[in-house]
Amino acid sequence: MIEPEKNTFDAIMVDITHRCNMECANCYLPNREIPDMDSSRLYDFVKRLPKKIFIRLIGAEPTMRDDLFDIIRNVKALGHHVSLTTNGLKLHREDYVVKLKEAGLKLVLLSMNGADDDEIYKVVDNGKYADLKTRALDNLVNHNFIVNTGTIILKNINEHVIRKQYNIISNYNMRVKPVLRFRTVAPLGRYMGDKYLYSIEEFKSVVATQLDVSHDYIDSHITNVRNSFTGITFEMPKAHIRLVDWSVDDDGVPDSGNESRGRITQDFKIAPFFEHVKENEGGY
Repeated sequence: MIEPEKNTFDAIMVDITHRCNMECANCYLPNREIPDMDSSRLYDFVKRLPKKIFIRLIGAEPTMRDDLFDIIRNVKALGHHVSLTTNGLKLHREDYVVKLKEAGLKLVLLSMNGADDDEIYKVVDNGKYADLKTRALDNLVNHNFIVNTGTIILKNINEHVIRKQYNIISNYNMRVKPVLRFRTVAPLGRYMGDKYLYSIEEFKSVVATQLDVSHDYIDSHITNVRNSFTGITFEMPKAHIRLVDWSVDDDGVPDSGNESRGRITQDFKIAPFFEHVKENEGGY
């Protein structure tokens, strides 16, 4: 672990709350008993960072914080980029999305494990969320946010969501081409089991089939991105497609050795993201 003044990461994940308004079947952070992060200590931490980076507000579910707008506003005022990773349930309200924009937020990663298919949400996320999530997506696009989506793909469960999610996004005209993140499930925290796991090569074939492209197409359209994740990104006409490999190493850590993503620790230092999640599994 390092002090904020010594930070070398391009992005720091900030678990501002462990509360959530969903109980998904796969959750790498299922402990709901941890108190919310102290915002004053967060601001002190951010002030000490040596250069401008991305502060990624995550959770559990960051919209559970009533002071989320203030957190966004204050972190931006300290000179950093801010993104929000959310399940989107509260973003079905247009007034909530307007407040996020007024606070200065520009980039949102919206979880959509079932696209617009409630039968998948019932299996993967334990509820019927298609309407709320598609309304959230509408609101974000209508208010000119940069929108990325995140989707967990489980073997023999929701592969068809890859095509559905791409088709949904293709109906919008966004000012910035979105990134659709499709990832394998990680055996970390609460998860549905090993039988749902894909290797990255299997995963690549599934995505190619669902998007009706060849392996050669994917290989010839890989975009030049920094190593912020384990996997590949390639370009389609309406979106960048990111295949994220969350298979684990011998220590049970997904995306191990990543030098781009750090995490604020309990004592407001910085550790590699998933290494710290695994080390504190069931606790912080």
